[in-house]
Amino acid sequence: MSLLLRCVIVSLVVCTSRAYTGYTRGHCQPVPQFCRNLTNGNGYALMRLPNAFNNYQLNETVEAIKPWQLLVGQCHAGLKLFLCAIYAPICLHDKESGKEVIIKLCRSFCSRVKASCEPVMNSYNYSWPTHDAFNCSQYKDDLMCVREDFVVAPTTRPPVVLTDTDVACNPKLNSDDVLRAKACNSHLAFRADVTSIREAKGSFALLRFKRHKKSGKQRLTRNSRKAGKKVTDSLDRALIPKHRCRNLTSRVKIDEAYLIIVDKKQGKKTVRYIVKAIVPWNKRHRRLTRKSNVCKGR
Repeated sequence: MSLLLRCVIVSLVVCTSRAYTGYTRGHCQPVPQFCRNLTNGNGYALMRLPNAFNNYQLNETVEAIKPWQLLVGQCHAGLKLFLCAIYAPICLHDKESGKEVIIKLCRSFCSRVKASCEPVMNSYNYSWPTHDAFNCSQYKDDLMCVREDFVVAPTTRPPVVLTDTDVACNPKLNSDDVLRAKACNSHLAFRADVTSIREAKGSFALLRFKRHKKSGKQRLTRNSRKAGKKVTDSLDRALIPKHRCRNLTSRVKIDEAYLIIVDKKQGKKTVRYIVKAIVPWNKRHRRLTRKSNVCKGR
């Protein structure tokens, strides 16, 4: 096995050969906690900044990775290493030339992560990022790329389902971008005061509400204007999946205003409206309740 190949396989970053040692001052920083102990052998400790997203500081990198954390464990086992190779790229330089050694993802690794994780993202109205760093076609498979077999074999643990906890009512899981995606892919978004909550047996709870008069021009994507008016005038209740909002009665308060996003489910004999998001009302939510350019191009 060549010296170069041994260097890549053993550590990815801290190469024990004479060719790659040390790091460039002012450009390398310790990797975030999220990226430690990821590889077989010695985990890499230093990342090169700025990265492809123009993050210059450790805290910027940490914040950039945060939105992905809920997806970890739900698709490809190498997702963490994949993300770290992009957001916290390995920091190496050639001791003899003093030049940085760029180690990118393997194209095959990138393609497998995308094939595994994109469907999960799409099921919750997220799209695979359009940034060049996520474009697998730009990478190639060679001896100096980050491969999926570098990943430490995970210990066995019970699976965690992305859809489980609080995705409907937790504001932290419903940022403006998430709410926009949900509104643009749902039947109706409106402002309403919750009037009652009934937690019956089964997987759903019944939510009753009184819509605000100023919330009458809801965005209706799947109905004609006439049909949409009928729905707007009559809709005063909806079902909310219990597993998507734990401790519902403590999270949702009676007689308080909320942004409510519902999806219409047409059964053989009945129509059900399912809550996809319910978060405390904020003035900035108003644009999601009206027909506007907010969903243009989606």
